[in-house]
Amino acid sequence: MVDDKYFEDMKQKMLLEGYEEHIETISVKKANYLSILYCAPFMLIFFSLYQMKYGGVLAIFDSISQMIILIISSFLLIVIHEAIHGLTWGLVCENGMKSIKFGVFWSSLTPYCHCKEPLTFNKYLIGALMPFIILGIGFAVFGIVYGSLLVFWLGMVNILGAGGDLMIAMMLRNYRKAMIIDHPSQIGFVAYQK
Repeated sequence: MVDDKYFEDMKQKMLLEGYEEHIETISVKKANYLSILYCAPFMLIFFSLYQMKYGGVLAIFDSISQMIILIISSFLLIVIHEAIHGLTWGLVCENGMKSIKFGVFWSSLTPYCHCKEPLTFNKYLIGALMPFIILGIGFAVFGIVYGSLLVFWLGMVNILGAGGDLMIAMMLRNYRKAMIIDHPSQIGFVAYQK
């Protein structure tokens, strides 16, 4: 579990420095619903592009082994997704990777990456969206350009997997001048602005 004491200490420090606190969190149920809505436009665009170029985007894979590869790869990419968050944030954190915590919420079997340092809007946003850009858009574009249905579907799975990140990006839009800290135990963040 994430270190709540460190979070509370950082919170007190920010408040003493004159920052105003804005807690932006969301329930898991609402996050799941909204993340699908945020992913839908991207998925529709890529489905349309693949369909226009090749047709048969909803085609069944040539073999069972391709389906098995898709399923196994999707689970492995969940871990890579979190690693990309951590590495991106680690590059811009004052304390580097020491400020990054990886773990698993065992109650939901969900891996997570938590950045303990306050970050500027741009740094936090880039770290939040990097898995979507690399694994979602990157794989989808690769699949379309090279005609790989398997890689295309991996892109679609990763766009869907980044739905929460897209939702966080939308929640961030009102805090462009704030310092952002990951919430240690809920979906969302805490913004501190003067």
